Amino acid sequence: MKRVWLLNVILLVALCAAGAASALEVAVYAGSQDRAYCPVTVTVDEKLPESFWLQAEGGDPVPCLAVPGVEGGSELRFIVTNLKKHEKRVYKQVDGGKTADPVKIDQKDGQLDFSIGGKPFTNYLFVTTDKQPRPIFYPVIGPDGVHMTRGYPMDPQPGEAHDHPHHESLWVAHGDVNGVDFWMVEDHHGYQRHAGFDLVKDGPACGFFSEQVSWQDENGKKILDETRRVTIWGTPEDARMIDYDMTFKPVDGDVKFGDTKEGGLVSLRVAHTMREVLPDKSKGTGKILNAYGQTGMKEAWGQPAPWCDYSGPVGGITAGMTIMDYPDNLFYPTRYHVRDYGLFTANPFGLSHFIGKGHDGSQVLKQGETWRQRYRIYIHRGDSDQANVQAQYDDYADGPRVIVH
Repeated sequence: MKRVWLLNVILLVALCAAGAASALEVAVYAGSQDRAYCPVTVTVDEKLPESFWLQAEGGDPVPCLAVPGVEGGSELRFIVTNLKKHEKRVYKQVDGGKTADPVKIDQKDGQLDFSIGGKPFTNYLFVTTDKQPRPIFYPVIGPDGVHMTRGYPMDPQPGEAHDHPHHESLWVAHGDVNGVDFWMVEDHHGYQRHAGFDLVKDGPACGFFSEQVSWQDENGKKILDETRRVTIWGTPEDARMIDYDMTFKPVDGDVKFGDTKEGGLVSLRVAHTMREVLPDKSKGTGKILNAYGQTGMKEAWGQPAPWCDYSGPVGGITAGMTIMDYPDNLFYPTRYHVRDYGLFTANPFGLSHFIGKGHDGSQVLKQGETWRQRYRIYIHRGDSDQANVQAQYDDYADGPRVIVH
């Protein structure tokens, strides 16, 4: 497997006069492809200001957000636009600027409400119940204000099939974690309990939260601790992006993720009109496509790929969603439990179902170790070709080289 370096970062802090603050300079090298609209995350060793602006000569100021890194230091986030292949661009820190798509987070009882550019985007519902035993994103709003995920069971809409009540818009789950079912919502299931936020931060570049999630059985016994870091980028509504960065750690002994198709470390249930097969069993115009050109459920179900896309008609337009697998993830490229009736998940574990008997996709996370898994959800206007999904994936998996002075 080609090892992909996303961002090769060198940090050199140059102090000005004695006692003066440092001024940042950021050089971005496009590499071998154009960067039309490319979110960038840079890890540096030193602590950076939470929010500031950068500007290249002749360009508009670019907003930046810095948050604590997974392993210390800072993670700097900003968006590079219209950078041609092999081009170098140098940004310098400036006092301020303005953007059309700032991210605002409104924290209410039990949920975070996200808007981008003043338009509602999604809500993160983090308080668990028997019927919603894990945090979820609902609704998920795409181009022209259309709802990209099914309303049932949260808010049933006309024409929807009321099957699989555990398919809750956009969520994380797995059906066998040390024998506990975190997938279903019937009797004897596990819970992902919200244990608090480390940080909730919005701004002109993106919105971000870091959450502690406790995976527990029905009696409250803790199995896994998860740090869930989510970035929602301040992009135009034609191309929304949600980045998941999850670190899993056993609580008491090894943890086995069992071989089952019932799971997805990122999971979606698309809007009912986008389906490949509609609720009345007639053929829909939804389109499933993965990075290797496999189309439809018959070809793409259970197959490994760097990305998989599900698009179709919704609210009078064509729109779609892509699940992107980060190349440094374990089990890369993931397999996709993607169904013609609208289920769409990244599941690397269900090999006996996807390949056949005699294969075992179970994986053990040993006590004292951690797994870090990263995924991007790309929400776009048009089908996968019109949205240039492959180029968007290349930006995510093999982004520009960045040097921060």
